[in-house]
Amino acid sequence: MRENITRLIGERIRDARVSSNINQEKIAELLGFNDRQIVSNIERGERKVSSDELISLMKILDKPLEYFTDPFLITQEEVFSWRVDTEAPLPAEYENKAKKLIAAYREFSRMIGHRISALSQQMQITKQSTYDDVEEIAEFLVQEWKLSDIPYNNLRNVLEDNLHIPVLYVDAPKNISGASCKLENLNCILINRNEPVGRQSFNLAHELFHLLTWDIYPPKRIDQAQIEPKPKEEKFADKFASVLLMPKQSISDYFNSLNSEEELLTRLEKVANHFHVSVAAAYWRLFHLKLIQRVDEEYYKRQIAYHFVKTETQPPLYSKSFVKILHEVIHKGMASIRKVSSLLECNQNDLESLFKSYELKGLYE
Repeated sequence: MRENITRLIGERIRDARVSSNINQEKIAELLGFNDRQIVSNIERGERKVSSDELISLMKILDKPLEYFTDPFLITQEEVFSWRVDTEAPLPAEYENKAKKLIAAYREFSRMIGHRISALSQQMQITKQSTYDDVEEIAEFLVQEWKLSDIPYNNLRNVLEDNLHIPVLYVDAPKNISGASCKLENLNCILINRNEPVGRQSFNLAHELFHLLTWDIYPPKRIDQAQIEPKPKEEKFADKFASVLLMPKQSISDYFNSLNSEEELLTRLEKVANHFHVSVAAAYWRLFHLKLIQRVDEEYYKRQIAYHFVKTETQPPLYSKSFVKILHEVIHKGMASIRKVSSLLECNQNDLESLFKSYELKGLYE
């Protein structure tokens, strides 16, 4: 436990120092150390900080004690890329709520020894890559990850079980579709579960692209999904999502099996329903594969652009793995009901309902 606290304080000192644009030499000088290596050892968790040193660091770095000692704080900056579908500003209070949610996942996972890891896999892409390169990689990943003919059915399991990327379905404000979150030791995707399933699936694949390419194409903090012209990385993310969810062979085989005498919109609805995407996403994928002709703009706006097909019920809140972690830390006495409720910004009745939705025993059973 002491080792964990020493490591935590060291990490927080480093984060505060970097965000304040102060180098290790300056910190060493202000603390009266002879060598900056002492500061380096502290930041790596290899040397304990005395209480006097911590008080001095609070003043130097202008941070309260909780900043250095509370594991349920996310202190890294620019960790989110929010997918917002209007020009409305992102509610700051929701970002703070999301930070507490992800911090809860990270810290409770550590408590019970549940494996969490930063994403180790990066997409082989460069600044010179083309749309064809992105499409080729997406097609390859469908096979590599064994996503089947309907990739969305297996995608979430692959992300959580193989890549260790939690996918949490949340009740976000109406204008927020989702987000990717990249921490040093955990990466996560948030999806607004109140949106149509076609949008949920596309957002999941779109945010995955950002996590796979974060270092090459750092996404904007707010990706206003409907604003044009889109940056290159957002167009790449859309291309990646389209191909990953609708691989060429799978969608070609399925579309060609449909009755060609049926109205185009009817066939598009069937494709959208089959692959769990929006009608517009199905239309553009089929058009780019030259399986259909382009329709006139008026027909597109009137019949296709905002048409969604309901394919399934709303997913339960968060994820089964996360809720099981919450359940375990409470029933093993590792965290109080009050602490968990505070982090999730809910009450005991909400927790009971949450556990019930995943068929777990109640708080006092």
